[in-house]
Amino acid sequence: MSDGPLKSREEWLASLPRAYAAAGCLLRDEEGRVLIVKAGYREHWQFPGGTIDLGEGPDACAARELEEETGIVREAGDLLVVAWTHPSEELAHPAIHFLFDLGSIAGDTPVTLPAGELDSYRWAPVEEALQLLGPARSLRLAAGLEARADGRVRMVTSPVSGF
Repeated sequence: MSDGPLKSREEWLASLPRAYAAAGCLLRDEEGRVLIVKAGYREHWQFPGGTIDLGEGPDACAARELEEETGIVREAGDLLVVAWTHPSEELAHPAIHFLFDLGSIAGDTPVTLPAGELDSYRWAPVEEALQLLGPARSLRLAAGLEARADGRVRMVTSPVSGF
């Protein structure tokens, strides 16, 4: 039972928590190395990816961000991981990250970084990528590799967003 009058639909919707949403790409080369990128304004490396635009689905975001950040054109494959982060001092709202399988390509495929957005890229062996990605993204990488191996989507929760 409610102690007061029912809220209008608009009031009810306005009272619901909001969530940040982003999508990333797990792309590997023929040696099994992982493509990661480095933005100068972030401590850790990251997957190619970014925030989902209004009217865009997570898979379309992953493909768009891969092209914008690397010049590589590929459709997003299977969803590997859904990562949830609770609100914290870092972010006022929860964050949802989708990690998609973008398959494998040759390690000598040309990569074109956008000037002013990303400083570097590398094809990192898995163990190195786990270190460079930091706690939130390394959790997603480990879960993504497991999901890629057995075909079962993983759900992970992280105390830090990596957003």
